[in-house]
Amino acid sequence: MTWTHIRGQPWALQMLKTHLAQGRLAPAYLLIGPEGVGKRMTAVEMAKALNCEQKDGASCDQCGSCTRMQRRVHPDLYELMVQGASHTIGIDAVRQVLGRTALRPYMGRFQVVIVDGADRFTEEAANSLLKALEEPPPHTRFFLVTAQPSHCLPTIRSRCSVIRFQRLSDALIKELLEQVNLGDPQMTEAVSRLAQGSLSKALELVDQWDTYRTFMAQCSSDQPIQWLEWTIPNDRDILARWLMGSIIWLRDVAVASVDGNAPLRHVKAAAPIHRHAQRMDRQQCLEAAIQMMELWQSLEHQVSPRLIGTLMREQWLQLLGQGAGMPHAPPARLVACQPGRARPLS
Repeated sequence: MTWTHIRGQPWALQMLKTHLAQGRLAPAYLLIGPEGVGKRMTAVEMAKALNCEQKDGASCDQCGSCTRMQRRVHPDLYELMVQGASHTIGIDAVRQVLGRTALRPYMGRFQVVIVDGADRFTEEAANSLLKALEEPPPHTRFFLVTAQPSHCLPTIRSRCSVIRFQRLSDALIKELLEQVNLGDPQMTEAVSRLAQGSLSKALELVDQWDTYRTFMAQCSSDQPIQWLEWTIPNDRDILARWLMGSIIWLRDVAVASVDGNAPLRHVKAAAPIHRHAQRMDRQQCLEAAIQMMELWQSLEHQVSPRLIGTLMREQWLQLLGQGAGMPHAPPARLVACQPGRARPLS
């Protein structure tokens, strides 16, 4: 894989290419941006470029070093990822990698450490890595990847050169999905609008398309009884997708309430969305979307899916109840705290 395979990130790639060409590569980079836009792929490409046996400032994709890097079997490539039920990066994994990077590379010019989930360190692990970033080995380069930079320690962010990645355009996601040849143009068109600029989310949505359409039918309902009878899924990934679907749906409702001709993400559901726009209060829709985003973040921090689903249902019942003139008490909320913790607020 060469630079041309990383799509939709011209600014980020140009910055890194310039640093390579000028020989002023930073010891550590923090690659930030939405999920599924090429951050981790770029980190691997940088590891290949730093150790390529044929080219200077790029990768040939043919030499032994490039092929090993691409297959993730190069002895000088280390990857730290979230593990276990807590979905965190622990102190033992960090110490193991840092112990090896204190030595010279096995084969290449540089040892490369890629951290996928730089916002998921335990406190001990983050402090251990911080010491290495303060005094980095001369033959080691760090690439930290995150979609939640605000959850990273400020001291870690301050010791990294930040490279920002942007959302992919709907047109680019559609093009990439067409290359996969899904065989359903209507689904490809719909998924490209709903993926929120993330190719990985688009591919997940393709796999869950039938389930997602069922949920959209649920959102189309004007009757609170439909949500009272709703069976809350136990699958964390499905519930996360439905939360994001609710957020996009409420965004469409708010947009439609301002301009009836504005483009919607859920084009095929324009009729129920405009019907909701006439019945629901716009500010209440926006507040509900914000609270569902908090629920989604709490779900990522291992809060019970059944609890999250119950609170999500309460949000929908409140919106539909207000539209029908039915009073509802403000629902409970969850605010995500540190990884693995969340606290309820009344």
